[in-house]
Amino acid sequence: MSSFRHIRKKTFSLRLCVKLIFQKSFIKFIRLFAMKIISLIPARMNSTRFPGKPLARIHGRPMIEHIFRRAALCSELDAVYVATGDGEIRDAVEKFGGKVIMTSPDHERATDRVAEAVKSLPADIVVMIQGDEPMITPEMITLAVNPMRRNSAIECVNLVRRIENREDFINRNTIKVVMDIRQDAVFFRARRFPR
Repeated sequence: MSSFRHIRKKTFSLRLCVKLIFQKSFIKFIRLFAMKIISLIPARMNSTRFPGKPLARIHGRPMIEHIFRRAALCSELDAVYVATGDGEIRDAVEKFGGKVIMTSPDHERATDRVAEAVKSLPADIVVMIQGDEPMITPEMITLAVNPMRRNSAIECVNLVRRIENREDFINRNTIKVVMDIRQDAVFFRARRFPR
């Protein structure tokens, strides 16, 4: 009889241990997928190289609409917003059914515009998609979000790819990045690097 109690006690302890491990894993799993992930697309009319770029037509639609709709295809995102200080952009986005957050018209940097806009939004992860990226794909957004979901110590992710040709290397519109041995970005640069 005592061995039966002993077995029952061990079985109960084992079940309790498995249950606690499962609960911790389950809580981690829920936390992982309960994160609120939003995207902000900063856009302004006064680009120095291409004024009015967000409303430039591509196949009959403004560029900002292409970016918004492609971002909205990503199942990782709970919401997509355009952050702008321009009434023209707001009107265009609302016309196609997008959500807009109005910001100061004085921002020159996309990150400043996003920083202002995000203050009014509850989110665990904010994905900033540049307002001139009509070729963004849902898969690219997922690639950027996944490391942050897996590791809360990661605060920023930038997608990069190797420059394969000289034209891209010398093109000022191609942003270059120097990375360290851990693949962390050290700095970004538009101009080519000196020899």
